[in-house]
Amino acid sequence: MKIIVLNGSPRPNGNTKAMISAFKEGAESAGHIVTVFDICKMNIKGCLACEYCHTKAFRECVQKDDMQKIYPVMDEAEMIVLASPVYYHGLSGQLQCAINRIYALGYPKKLKKAMLILSSGDTGVYDGAIFTYRNSFLDFLHLEDMGIYTAAGDENKSEDLLKRLKEAGASLSDPDDHNAARLVIRSGDVTVKAKMNDSFAARDFMNRMPLTVKGIDSGVDYCCEMKSGLLDEAEMQDGWKNGDINLSDGWFAILYGGEEQSAQYHQMIIAHLDDEDNKRIMSLPKEAEFLLSLEEPFRGGNNA
Repeated sequence: MKIIVLNGSPRPNGNTKAMISAFKEGAESAGHIVTVFDICKMNIKGCLACEYCHTKAFRECVQKDDMQKIYPVMDEAEMIVLASPVYYHGLSGQLQCAINRIYALGYPKKLKKAMLILSSGDTGVYDGAIFTYRNSFLDFLHLEDMGIYTAAGDENKSEDLLKRLKEAGASLSDPDDHNAARLVIRSGDVTVKAKMNDSFAARDFMNRMPLTVKGIDSGVDYCCEMKSGLLDEAEMQDGWKNGDINLSDGWFAILYGGEEQSAQYHQMIIAHLDDEDNKRIMSLPKEAEFLLSLEEPFRGGNNA
């Protein structure tokens, strides 16, 4: 697994760095690849809110500073670690600046897991940093929580703390199918689950649920009018497999059949039903209402 660490501490040999080093040692001992960016040594400007990345050049920031070094690593990473001293009850300003600039990517392509590492002088000062972590990463990016590790006062650089972080890194496993988010589709007495893929459109769709839509059986699919949302044109494909779910061109479609003649259609596939659940969809009446919701993977506990 590829892991990206954003270090928000300006101190090269401080408490936060010691925590990162212990985690990195453990993770690398388990075969993971860990890339650490010392944000405070980098030239990273604040977000301009110009919307260039969403209106002019898809996923490309107009500012050509050191975030250009972070973006490609972020897109390849399957796990992100935010590490920071607590300043004024929150993350360091330098780290928060870099986090704001992730907006240009929208949804990093492969991220599945996250961890938060915090160092402080006193206890009870973590709420601001944890709010950012939970809302901007666990909830918005739908990442599995691999723990929140905190150290206050004399706990910093303690043998017990560094041992726990080393063990946390060593115990990490690669993301697997069990931890994939699933789209839950309910219609009458029928409930099926479709594995969501890693496409930009799928990640965006996760933040739009729950939804209720009405569909009509065309003979090969149930077509439901729905705003397409955000998508990456490069991820669209020609045709589909039976059981695929499409979200593009103003349609949400459960494509239960017709794959043999589907090559002429340009699709944005966001999820897939297994054969048994696909058969359940085929048993529905000509007109059906679908309640769409998201089943997310289990999120780990707090290790503070």
